[in-house]
Amino acid sequence: MRFLGFEGGTIKDGMMGEAYKWLVANEAELRSAAPEGTEYLGVYAPVFTSDKNPGDVYFVYAVDSYGALDRQAASSDSRFGELFDEWSGFLDSSPGTLGSKILYKSLTAATVWGDD
Repeated sequence: MRFLGFEGGTIKDGMMGEAYKWLVANEAELRSAAPEGTEYLGVYAPVFTSDKNPGDVYFVYAVDSYGALDRQAASSDSRFGELFDEWSGFLDSSPGTLGSKILYKSLTAATVWGDD
């Protein structure tokens, strides 16, 4: 089974340069510190989208199971959790700020209803 997660957010005003520098310095460690079953894929900026709330950036990861989602959720005390918290510090959490969270499941692993 495979899931892709996209956690979108808006960088705080005046912080894009600092966020970029932080990411350059920490991206390799994010990859290596990811919990078992999680693969950090990067932070991406939308080039174009039909999403009504895209935000500035998406933190993108893949997980191989529901258990990996649980491990990721429990990773707040790990180095990966610390790095994710540092990254999140660049995001604006004000009410009404653009952002979204999406978890996609591979269609071949999903339960599909409809035409037989």
